[in-house]
Amino acid sequence: MKTVYIKAEDSVCLNHRDVKIEDILSLYCSDPDLAYKMKKMNFYCFPQKGNQRKVISILKVVEIIKEVDKTIEVVNMGPEDFMIYYKERKEEKRWIHWIKLVFVSLVAFLGAGFSIMTYNTDVGIDDLFHNMYELIMGETAKGPNLLHFSYTVGLAMGIIIFFNHAGKIKLNDDPTPFEVQMRLYERDVNDTLIIDADRKKEEEDVDS
Repeated sequence: MKTVYIKAEDSVCLNHRDVKIEDILSLYCSDPDLAYKMKKMNFYCFPQKGNQRKVISILKVVEIIKEVDKTIEVVNMGPEDFMIYYKERKEEKRWIHWIKLVFVSLVAFLGAGFSIMTYNTDVGIDDLFHNMYELIMGETAKGPNLLHFSYTVGLAMGIIIFFNHAGKIKLNDDPTPFEVQMRLYERDVNDTLIIDADRKKEEEDVDS
């Protein structure tokens, strides 16, 4: 009896409607010819054009694989349920891409600036710097002083170090906080969709 090891990702995004086994998971078998045959098997076809998604049970994958040989032992090394996304390949015009980039940059810049200014106003950072300057220098500051400039530079450096990102340059190979939060959000979305599909009996399973 031959053993086949399979491992699917939590979610897979495809640009073609006809889905094969090799598109959705990794597969290993000691028999390379048998492994190739199983990888090329048709698994699912999205019924229509347009962006779609489907929740798949690993049992459905096992059922399809066993059509090749019922004596095969299938060992799952990945999740029990996973998502397949189908998104049509569309060429976005370059000017639209730049408009989106400028819009997101402005929203991020203005939003962050507004948040920092409201925080500084709440804690009275300007009055604090003037009082510290007067205590140290013995005279009243007539405008922005060294404390203001030091605070501005330190704030910028702190943001760059914390988010581990400065333009296209990363300070180290660790994922940024944005990347971590996006992965957590993606996992939560997939888990919610899988649970909802199971409750609504919309999951692609052996009984469907």
